[in-house]
Amino acid sequence: MRWFLPLLVLGISAAAWAEEAPSLRAKWEVPAKCDPFGEPRVKDLKEELAATGYRLVIAIHPEKPPDPKGAYPPRDLYLINADGSGLKQLTDTPDKDERTPRTSPDGSMFTYNFGDFLVDAKTLKTRRLDGFYVWTPDSKRTVACEKRGIVYKGVETGKATEPIKVERRVSVVDLSPDGKWLIFEIRDYLGCKYTIDVMPSEGGPIRKLPNHPEKKGECHPAFSPDGKWMCWNAGNSLAVRKFDPSLPDATDGKIVTLPPEAMGQDPCGRWSHCGRYIAYVRIPPKGSWRVHSPLCIVRVADGATSTVSPPGWVGHHWDYDWLPPEEK
Repeated sequence: MRWFLPLLVLGISAAAWAEEAPSLRAKWEVPAKCDPFGEPRVKDLKEELAATGYRLVIAIHPEKPPDPKGAYPPRDLYLINADGSGLKQLTDTPDKDERTPRTSPDGSMFTYNFGDFLVDAKTLKTRRLDGFYVWTPDSKRTVACEKRGIVYKGVETGKATEPIKVERRVSVVDLSPDGKWLIFEIRDYLGCKYTIDVMPSEGGPIRKLPNHPEKKGECHPAFSPDGKWMCWNAGNSLAVRKFDPSLPDATDGKIVTLPPEAMGQDPCGRWSHCGRYIAYVRIPPKGSWRVHSPLCIVRVADGATSTVSPPGWVGHHWDYDWLPPEEK
């Protein structure tokens, strides 16, 4: 406290002090170290996010109603600071939708359009990839579960592995940081309308994770960057729980559901590298998942939220991912 009081006397704000504090600036370490429920370090979330230096790559478009066929205006990719400042346009394709960016685990690259294109996070040089949506932990391959099974494809070589047979085709959305578990959702499986499930990344039986107590629509799971946690759309809000495949249910049963009134309904999350924050799209509580809505960030520890996308601009599910701070 005796160090903080002089800052107030000198007129130095908490945000300015936080920006100079090395402990707040994000470090993109591999392996990652996550602290989802760590105490907030700056009361105002936007100020804390500014201090971390985190950026995001987002897909947005001007907020306009869909056309008679239900189609929204095409989205383009933008870079933006996590506090919502510094918007920078990356793609400019008025007649083509650019979406679903996905950052490599080492933070050096990101893909978009479900792996069609690869972007260097520093130079922003872009090339065709024709890969998949999900990255492997070493950032050298992408992976999908296709009709014939699990397939890995090299980022540099473009070569695909022989398919690994699976008991049923699923749409995988994430791979655990140890490379052992693929996570996904299945509809109407084992007597449940919605289930979140995992499967060994080299093939094997599907393991069903316990449903959320409310048993509403459950989808879009994601592992934290250290693999010890997962978040998912629990239907009425975003939920968080531990992931431990050594346990019978692969989790300890404890669930933290973030405040629905702040989150909106049907949110789908992407974790920051430190695990303290989750990016999501906020849909009105009585709205529909089909609605394009503002991109936001929630601090897991206290449920505080902040809007990332500029006023009048919106995105959709999976239209966001985190990037490391710019190098100074």
